[in-house]
Amino acid sequence: MTVYPWHQPLWQQFVNLWQQQRLAHAILMSGAKGLAKTDLALNMAKFSLCLAPSISAACGQCHSCELFAADAHPDHLLIEPEEAGKTIKIDQIRALKDKQSLTANISAWKTVVVHPAHKMTANASNSLLKLLEEPQPQTLLILVSSQPQQLPVTIRSRCQLWPMLSPAPAEIERWLKEQGIKISEKQLHQLTPIAKGAPLMLQQMLESRLDLLVEQLQSDMQKLMQGNANPMQMQINWQQNDLLTVMHILQYDLRNRLIKQPEALEAGILWQILDCIQITIKLVSSSNNYNKTLLIEDFMVSVMRICRSSQTIKPPLSRVSL
Repeated sequence: MTVYPWHQPLWQQFVNLWQQQRLAHAILMSGAKGLAKTDLALNMAKFSLCLAPSISAACGQCHSCELFAADAHPDHLLIEPEEAGKTIKIDQIRALKDKQSLTANISAWKTVVVHPAHKMTANASNSLLKLLEEPQPQTLLILVSSQPQQLPVTIRSRCQLWPMLSPAPAEIERWLKEQGIKISEKQLHQLTPIAKGAPLMLQQMLESRLDLLVEQLQSDMQKLMQGNANPMQMQINWQQNDLLTVMHILQYDLRNRLIKQPEALEAGILWQILDCIQITIKLVSSSNNYNKTLLIEDFMVSVMRICRSSQTIKPPLSRVSL
């Protein structure tokens, strides 16, 4: 568990509240994917359980820290989907509630980290809500999510909100260079907005040469808008990539075009395509299963249909501000 440079503001906030004994019983830590939010949450849990913490860090040597490092601490629970991409089930939250009713074994506190919290089913969320409404003493519950808007309002309202901000591009560039990762000015400008300023996501994009995918998708979108594309063949290429990443790349590209030329003749068409992108993002981000092939083909056909239309809709002035 690494404490990254961009963790420092929230870590200092945590330490200050801990020392003042004003730490909330439930925290919702949010931020872009690729900020290592769970690492920070686990470090907070480790500090809370440590038997001999310093002013600003767990000792790393006591029995509690050793158990935590071995993923065997009886007073800590990490709740994640049982399989990658799946949901957090109600049985997992019920097990948490049963464990919370017991007294701490080693430490004075009990800690729980739920990640990603927005992957809880509706029943799991309702079950967790009861625990939030009747918090146990000396218990720290940390929910981690890159999509907190998907959590019920009842859950969010009972947690202290801790948004993790993405570092500035200059900080990202400096951190990448410290890791021995080369990045050009073009790549930094091209990929940082798509990564939402998350350094680890940007690192992953560089390693997978996502800048080449950006250029390919820009070309594909132009072909779709001109009606010169073969959706069947194009969707095979898109299949090889994460669909959410594809949609975010297209979304950023179209928004950038609208910002540069908000009154262009094709602005109305771009707004309609952005609506299609947003719908696709919502479907992919939901907990429901979806057919990736059909979703891609439907999106491509929708874009071509929109562009075949001779009508162009001028966007309301309120939408020009992106």
